[in-house]
Amino acid sequence: MEITGDEIRRQLLDADALDPSGLRLTGATIAGQLDLSDVVAKRPLVLRDCVALQPVVLDRAQFTLLDLSGLVAPSVSAERVNIEHDLRMSGAVLTSADEVALTLRGSKFGGSVYLDEGFSAVGAVVLNSAKIGGVLFCQGARLRHSGSALQGVDLHVGDAIFLSHGFDAEGGERHGAVRLRGARIDGQLILRAGRFSSPEVALDLRHVKIGKDLLMPLSGIDGAVQLEGLVYEGLPRDATVDEWLSLLSTRTPYYSTQPWVQLAAAHSAAGHERDVRRIRVAAQRDLRRRGQLSRWGRAWHLIRGVTVGHGYRPGLALVWLAGVLAVSIGVVLVSGAVRCSAVEQVGYALNVATPLVKVDAARCTVAPSAGGQFVLASTWVLQILAWAFATLFVAGFTGLVRRNA
Repeated sequence: MEITGDEIRRQLLDADALDPSGLRLTGATIAGQLDLSDVVAKRPLVLRDCVALQPVVLDRAQFTLLDLSGLVAPSVSAERVNIEHDLRMSGAVLTSADEVALTLRGSKFGGSVYLDEGFSAVGAVVLNSAKIGGVLFCQGARLRHSGSALQGVDLHVGDAIFLSHGFDAEGGERHGAVRLRGARIDGQLILRAGRFSSPEVALDLRHVKIGKDLLMPLSGIDGAVQLEGLVYEGLPRDATVDEWLSLLSTRTPYYSTQPWVQLAAAHSAAGHERDVRRIRVAAQRDLRRRGQLSRWGRAWHLIRGVTVGHGYRPGLALVWLAGVLAVSIGVVLVSGAVRCSAVEQVGYALNVATPLVKVDAARCTVAPSAGGQFVLASTWVLQILAWAFATLFVAGFTGLVRRNA
């Protein structure tokens, strides 16, 4: 069956002559261009398994329901379209020779959008600033573009987004293969069993707000990710803490504090304090490696990390303090310059090095020799170190208690 685009437009405009179920065509070839720009359709339009030889233009049109399932066309332009219920494009194949295969920029949908079950697009799929009242279904979709294969900048979805179960987006070098920067998702973002690949950024979730769960296994992401400003509820699912630590440390383009803070806050809310400390220590390591620190700032940051784990492992300072005491005892015993019994020599070593504990070692004297001078100089240095480690422990422990209060 063959029908012209002009005939479809004429029938839609003559809504009173249509059946209440709307205009329905199956397996038709659409000759000429189907241009329904600015059409206010009072009946559903259903074009299932049809073939359009030229790009389909629906800009600023209004539909109660639009079903283009199985459509084969070069491209579909539907900017600022208003659809009362659903848009269905399951199994559609768009083979654009231009940059954009499907654009729904600024469009409004009262129901859901179906780009699933074999939907295929060579060229960008653009959902920027669109508003979807229900769900965005993209399971099994296959998208290819030299830039961003799926663009959803400032997209608002009232329920969930499914980029899962066979979803495959392959992008180029300019932007993320999937770019959802600034999107708001009131339900879940589900990336389970999806694939996202790009030579550079595979997934751009900057400043995305997710009202419920984030389901994001990392095995399907082939490329870098951008996560600064990403906010989600609960614990991120489908990836372990270790996988997230690796992701944030090695697969983000640059250091950003917020993704670390968000991950730590999620685990803190779940009561996983051990994981919280691991996350915060890993964040500090990433800051030292990639953050904007001066040379001295980086050196001091390293010292704090080694001694007290940046305040999250104050027990490390006690280990260093014990090491200082052991060195002090070794210096005194080996030098032979301290004259008293071995037990009293140990007490003397603890006296001169320990800032908090004093042991009776009054009978010990230091010989006025080169060895004695070495012992005195060494114990002065060791006492400074002991005081420093004791102070670091107290400061780190106090800070840790304050953060957990």
